[in-house]
This record gives sequence, C-alpha cells and structure tokens, in this order.
Amino acid sequence: MGRLNAGRMALRRGLARFGRHVRRGAAAYSVLLLALLLTLLASYYVRQNVEAEARTRFDETTQATRAAIYRRVNAYLAAMFGARGLLRVSDSVGRDEWDGYVRSIEPGSPIRKSQSLEGLQSLGFATYLRPGEREAYSREAREEGVRDLWPEPDGVRSAYFPLKLVGPSYEANRKMINYDAYSDPAHRSVMDRARDTGEPQATGMDYVLTNAPSHSEADLAWRKGFVVYLPVYQEGEPKDTIAERRRAMRGFVVGTFKADELFAHTFGRTFHPAIDFEVFDGEDAASSSLLYDNNGVKNAGEMRDAALFTKVRRIKVADTRSGTREWALYFATLPGFERGARSNLPAFVLVSGVTVSLLLFGITWMLVRSRTQAFRASEDLKEANRELEQANTELQRSREGLVSAREEERRRLRRDLHDGVGPQLAALMLELETASDLVSDNHEASALMAKLSKRAREIVSDVRHSVHALRPPALDELGLVEALREGAMQYGPAGLRVSVEDPEELSHLPAAVEVACYRIAQEALANVVRHARASHCSIRIRLDQEACALSVEVEDDGRGIRDNDRAGVGMSSMRERTEELGGRCTIKSLAGGGTLVRALLPFRTTEDAPRREE
Repeated sequence: MGRLNAGRMALRRGLARFGRHVRRGAAAYSVLLLALLLTLLASYYVRQNVEAEARTRFDETTQATRAAIYRRVNAYLAAMFGARGLLRVSDSVGRDEWDGYVRSIEPGSPIRKSQSLEGLQSLGFATYLRPGEREAYSREAREEGVRDLWPEPDGVRSAYFPLKLVGPSYEANRKMINYDAYSDPAHRSVMDRARDTGEPQATGMDYVLTNAPSHSEADLAWRKGFVVYLPVYQEGEPKDTIAERRRAMRGFVVGTFKADELFAHTFGRTFHPAIDFEVFDGEDAASSSLLYDNNGVKNAGEMRDAALFTKVRRIKVADTRSGTREWALYFATLPGFERGARSNLPAFVLVSGVTVSLLLFGITWMLVRSRTQAFRASEDLKEANRELEQANTELQRSREGLVSAREEERRRLRRDLHDGVGPQLAALMLELETASDLVSDNHEASALMAKLSKRAREIVSDVRHSVHALRPPALDELGLVEALREGAMQYGPAGLRVSVEDPEELSHLPAAVEVACYRIAQEALANVVRHARASHCSIRIRLDQEACALSVEVEDDGRGIRDNDRAGVGMSSMRERTEELGGRCTIKSLAGGGTLVRALLPFRTTEDAPRREE
C-alpha cells in the first residue's frame, strides 16, 4: 500500500510539472503547432506541384510526338502526290526519269528542308493491266531485260498491278520490279479501297525488302514496315462515282516505308530518353502488332502498375469516307524519368519547418522556386508556339513557292510548245502536202501521204490542246485585263453586262498570280450566270504595291447568297486558289442585294516577278 501511494504521488507531481511547462511555453507550442501545420501543408503542396509538373512534361512530350508523326505523314503524302502529278503531266515516264524524281527528295531537296523523309524504302508506280494486256506487257519486260510479272498467277484475274517504276534504284528496290502486290489478299483489299475512295490508303504491319546491314553476310533483308497506295486515274476522265473511278483507273503510286528508321530518325535527337515510346498497328496497343520500340523492350500491357505515367495516343494514318486506319502510340515513363520526378524538396521543406526561421526560409524558397519553374515552363511553351508558327509560315512560303514555280514552268512550256513545236509541225504539214502533190500519180504513195497528213493534223490538234491546258492562252496574248474583258464578252448573249475596272499600270505579275486572278474571275462569273439571276456584274482589279498584293473583286446585282445555300465546288475552288498563294478569299451577300467576291493575292515583289513577253 505504501509503495502504491508513493507511485501515485510521483505521477501527480510529474503531471503538475508538465502542466506548468505547457502553460509557460504555450506561445512557443502554439508557434510550433502552427509551424508544423504550415510545414505539412507546404510539403503537400510541393509534392503535388512536382507531380503535376512531371505530368505536364510527360503530356507535352507525348503530344509533341504525335504532332511530329502527323507532320511526317503529311510530308510523305506530299511526295506521293508529287509523284502522281509527274504521272499526270507525262503518259510515258521512264525508269530514269522516275528514279531522278525520287532521288530529288533525298536530303537537301526542298521537301527535305521542312520534313525529313528518312524511313522511305521506295517510291514506285504500279500500272493497271487488264487480262488482255498482260501478254504484251510480259513481252515488253523480256525485251527490256527485266523480270516478268511475279508472282505467277494461278489463273486469269480481272486486274494486274505490276510495279513498273521504282526508285531509288537500289538492289532491293530493283528486285521488286514487276511485283504484283494485287496477288496478296491483304494488299488487294487496301488497293481496292484506295481505288474506290480516291484517297491514299495504308496497309497494316508488313515486311518490306531492304538492303541488308553492313555487318550482315546476306545481301537483302526483310524488315518491319508498311505500304501506302495512292490511286492514279486517267486524266480527263470523270471520277465522281466508284464506277467512274474504276473505269478511269490507271494505277497506284506505291510508297514503302521502314518502320524502325522512320521513327528512329524522327526522334533520334529530340525524344526524351527516359520515356519508352512504342508504335502499334491498330487502335489497341496491347493486342496490335508492334511496329517500333525505341528501347527494344515491349512495355505496353506489361508495366502499367510499375510506370509512374502511361498514355496511349492515336493517330489516323488514313482518313477517308470509307473508314480509318489508326496507329496506337504507347508512352510509359522509365526509372530515369521517375527519379527526376520524385524530388527531395518535400522532405527538405518538412525538415526545415521544425523551427520558425527555417520554416519561413523554406516556404519563401519553395514559392520562389515554384514560381521560377512555372515561369520557365511558360516561356518554354511560348517558345514552342513561336517555333510552330514559324514552321507554319515556312510551310506556307514553300507552298507559295511551289505554286509560283509550277505556273512559271507552265508558262515556259506553253511558250516553247507554241513558238517552237507549233511552227515546226505547221511546216511539216506544208511539206507533206507538197510531197503529196509530187506523188499524186502513185496511188499507194498518195494514200500514204494522205494518212501522214491526217496524222500530222491530229498531232497539231493535240499540241494545241496541251498548250491550252497548261495556261490560258489569252493571258500571254492579251494580258490579264484584256483576257478578262474577252472572257466577259461571252456572257452577253445570256443577258449579263460585265464591266472590268483595272489600275492604270498592271504589269510584271507572277504567272501564279495572273492565273489565279483569271480563274477566280472566271469562276465567279460562271456562278453569277448559274445562280445569281443578275443583269450587271463588275470586275475590279487593284494593285497594292506596298503590300505586294493584287486584289480582285467581282460584284453582281443578283439575288445574293441565301442562308440555306451551301458552298459548292466553285466557291471551294476560288478559296483553294487563293490559299495556295497565301491569300484570303471572302464571299458575302450585300445589303442592297447581290454578291461580292473579294480575293487578295499576295506576291513577293513586283521586281522579282517574271516579266510577260510581248
């Protein structure tokens, strides 16, 4: 009992001393409690801020990756559309000419300056053969000393598509000459879809024939990749319906790509080394075929719980009226990224908050540091936006340059055909007529000369049509203003009076600007006659030397554009021609009735524009 009482007395004295201690240090404990609370709040804030910053960095990286692939696919399609344009210009493109075009898009070419095309194995043309044309094609192949159509078909098919042209002329690409991909059911379905839609279509993951690596004993090797088919139709044939597109079929521009080089060259210098990047041929990364893996270890579906951040983004490889093909881009953080994201700053703030002085110092330092980091991230984002705007500007300039170069080349070709080939053919016809008179007493010779004269007239007619198709002859013969006046006279019988207002001096315009102005005015007048029910229309042309731009306005007194009127092909054509030159086109109804079409067509400088020959 005595020991129990002694224990109680000791406990009572200890509690009394502790109470006095708390009362004396109430303010200190209050500060400590507040400091600990502030420290915990600060530590939590810093931890959330670091994780949010890491997430933002991860999301920006994945978004930039997707945008880079999208730009690259557009560059590929631009090269393929350029090849289709070459086939449209010439009906007989040779292997050397084709190889020269493909090599022109190697590093250093205008296309490569804006978008690198590494990963392109080959660019080819698969010509369309009907069953009756196969034997003649095989005979030509034997005469040229190249491999016949392969693989050998089991029986007669409704169509054959041998790879007639291919470049660059590497050994692996030469092996693919006359290969008929239409014999493969998987490729056949893609080619049929491209033919019927008129749009480029991509296959799934496939294996493409390439030159073997330098360390390999073999000469050739099969590597993962994919193939894109772009349909080519006969020029001048209608292509509005599936049946018309099938009848007008001429072949396919075939782009073959190596997946590993394609993506490795895209991100070799800028991709974040602590993020795993994988590309899958399909919407689902877990179940689709793997096209590319930057670290050689497949992580999709394997390390979902281990990685700090994961994300799957999708990109449309082909987007058409009939459907889409998508790639899944899988991203996952690696240990290096996680070490950088899991900062020691929260623990430092927690320790530094034990005393009031260190707490104030830690909070101040944390806020300053967080604000600095946020400002730096904002500046990086602004810089990225500026670079993107600059890239878009450079792309538009390249587009304007290509359009201008195309029209200048058309003007030169038309002049050469008109001034060189035309007179020569006319002289040839005169000589044939003279020769026909000399051999009039010889029936067979006279018949032959008549046949040659008829053929010569057909050639002259074809040359004349080609000259008209390259560039409106009236622009070179009359000039822009007089050409517009001449074109406007044809609408007089339809009851439409057209007046043309032009500046006092209008010369030295680039060919692209002249053609665009002429075509826009023509299309606008055609729309007035078809839809506006107008009696008068005026065309006003103004030249702004300071802005280096040509303004063309077409105004009528018709019924205007109604709310339920939909934009047709004519309006879209006018806008596209304006946008090709970096300008803008507006079409609106006027308050008092009528419609106003205004197009602003910029050009570099009037001094740099080519002068039109008299």
